[in-house]
Amino acid sequence: MKAAVYYGPGKINLEDYPKPVITPKSLLVKVHCCAICGTDLKLATIGHARCHPPRVIGHEMVGSIVEIGVEVEGFSIGERVTLATTVACGECEYCKLGLGNLCPDSKPISFDYDGAFAEYVLIPSEAIAGGNVVKVPDSVSDAAAALSEPLSCGLNALELAGVKEGDKVLVIGGGPLGALNALLAQALGASEVMVVQRSEPRLSMLRAISGITIINGTKDDVLSIVNDLTEGLGVDAVIVCAPSKEAQEGSLKYVRKGGAVSLFASLPKDSAGINLDSRAIHYGELKIVGASDSRPEHVRRVVEMITNAQLKVEPVITHKIGLSDIHKGFELMKNKECLKVLVYPQGTE
Repeated sequence: MKAAVYYGPGKINLEDYPKPVITPKSLLVKVHCCAICGTDLKLATIGHARCHPPRVIGHEMVGSIVEIGVEVEGFSIGERVTLATTVACGECEYCKLGLGNLCPDSKPISFDYDGAFAEYVLIPSEAIAGGNVVKVPDSVSDAAAALSEPLSCGLNALELAGVKEGDKVLVIGGGPLGALNALLAQALGASEVMVVQRSEPRLSMLRAISGITIINGTKDDVLSIVNDLTEGLGVDAVIVCAPSKEAQEGSLKYVRKGGAVSLFASLPKDSAGINLDSRAIHYGELKIVGASDSRPEHVRRVVEMITNAQLKVEPVITHKIGLSDIHKGFELMKNKECLKVLVYPQGTE
């Protein structure tokens, strides 16, 4: 089969690769499509210490089951599935607390197991046992289902920030995940959703999303717009999706007293220190939360939201390409000329 294989920082080869062989406790899935994410771009540029080459990469996927291990129950040939891609150990204290996304012994798909930038992917027994395999209803498109994993990460962030119906939310950073966080805030019932983005053409792409206030971070007075839309109070939650010290440090000025700031995007390991106004946090009773990854229950809820038409993700999908064009997809991501790019290993939608 054709697959995109990681061999080291910046070295991803498109090549013939052995088709996975079913085992008694696994599932073999024919990949319909798989979205490119920021982690994939990192592998295509600077690499990632947790990815063990050679490794087929890609994890934001949807596909149909073509073979079922003899010991696997609860699945049928032809069913479409997507994945919660962090496979937790299920035994550590974090797993016992229900925080499998923070499991120190987790094994992510495309890092420790081969991923889905390929015609077929083998879903390991550990993922099945952990509830990581989520069925996709017929009414949900392949394109939407492929985004359930990144959407689940956004859902985790919004839940940690306590976003609820009627809230006003500011998303800083209008890249692919910023756009998905904005859609999720809408789906959760936020009465006002604002997105700050600096660069074109992403600003133009974001304007295709209805019901969201798009703010040009280079030209507009962001604080003035936030104050106008919140009657001077500030937003209930700020979701920082820009991997920027400036964005994280400046986030406090936009949030109301008693509100929350979610640090969704991470900073580079060697320059992750930031300065925050502790008096603003103290006297404003602000909540500062991190958000990392997601769990199977988040993926299941996202799929339900898409199924119920509560969440419509199509405006965020800007490009659809074949596996042979995957390096063009990486370039689109690198140059910020896209939101979500979907890769179709079979060559067709």
